[in-house]
Amino acid sequence: MPLMDDSKIAAVRRAKKRFAEVAPKDVDVVGLGIGLSGADPALKVNLRSRPADSSALPQTIDGVPVIYDVVGPIRPR
Repeated sequence: MPLMDDSKIAAVRRAKKRFAEVAPKDVDVVGLGIGLSGADPALKVNLRSRPADSSALPQTIDGVPVIYDVVGPIRPR
C-alpha cells in the first residue's frame, strides 16, 4: 500500500478542525478521525445516532470528503 500524501493528510486535519464550524449544532458526534474514501484520506465522523435531517450534514469540507458512521454511544470498558 502506498504512503498517503502529506498534503492530503494536512487537508483532512484542517477539515477536522473546521467541522464544528460547518456542521449542524444538533449533531451528536462521539468521535472525529481520519479514514479513507476509496484510496484518498477523508474526515471520518462517528455519530451516536442518525440525525433527523442527515441532508444537512456536510459531504465535503474545503474539498475533503466526509464519511459518517453511526456507532452508538461510547462506553468505557
